[in-house]
Amino acid sequence: MMSWFYILGWFPSIVAVLGNALVVVIIASRPRLHNPPNWFVLSLALADFAVGLIYFPTAFFCGKLALCKTTIAHDIALLAIFSSVTNLCAMTSDRYIAIIKPLRYVTWMTSRRASVLIALAWGMPLTLDFIPALCSRLGKCNLQNKSLVVSKMILFEIIPCLYLFITTTQLVITARRHWRKDARLDFQLQYNQPNRRRTRDFSAAKVITIVVTIFLACYCVELYSVVRFLAYSSTPTEEVIKVIYFLIVVNSAANPIAYALFKRDIRKELRKILRR
Repeated sequence: MMSWFYILGWFPSIVAVLGNALVVVIIASRPRLHNPPNWFVLSLALADFAVGLIYFPTAFFCGKLALCKTTIAHDIALLAIFSSVTNLCAMTSDRYIAIIKPLRYVTWMTSRRASVLIALAWGMPLTLDFIPALCSRLGKCNLQNKSLVVSKMILFEIIPCLYLFITTTQLVITARRHWRKDARLDFQLQYNQPNRRRTRDFSAAKVITIVVTIFLACYCVELYSVVRFLAYSSTPTEEVIKVIYFLIVVNSAANPIAYALFKRDIRKELRKILRR
């Protein structure tokens, strides 16, 4: 009954590994891309790379073929998944500040502060989920009670989804308002300065909107299952769990495609590579 999962799961996993690896290599090897916004993209790409590399191969070789134990491997996969969520929240926060407060962004979002925000994005899943889970696996502590499970669901699933939805909605509204204002200004100055370039670039708003929309679409089944569990203590079936994790891997595979198509600096570097 689960054969579809073990057949279809390889495709998004391979795309997630290759696509995010390409994004990491492009950003790391191009000095012109070394800026705070791209550090957030790089960190998210590393998390999505880990999701594609760890989760499905672990489920296939340890679950389907029973060649290894799934306990700690599953905890590592959850660490990668939660890190992807928190890194997306960090990247959205960066773009939110850049669009809502553009004049303060350059002085506020320094490389040091960006590094701290990225460290928090990786440190929260590590300290609040992976280390307690590892402690429980090793029998050093008992952290399997329902209250802790509910707290983890709220912290890493419900709150990020609500935050991303509210933040991105406000970001889109503000970006559209700025775009209309710039459009009116361009129209007024088109006769005096026909070659005038638009003062503001809204491709960043487009990229983060697309990435967050894909994330919410892929996590809708997961969010529904969490709400049912919190409200009715209803645990999802094995089929639903497979659908949830399949969509999570699809999300990690879709992100590098969004960067390549809609993020101008990465798209420009990718075109140079393809020309060669």
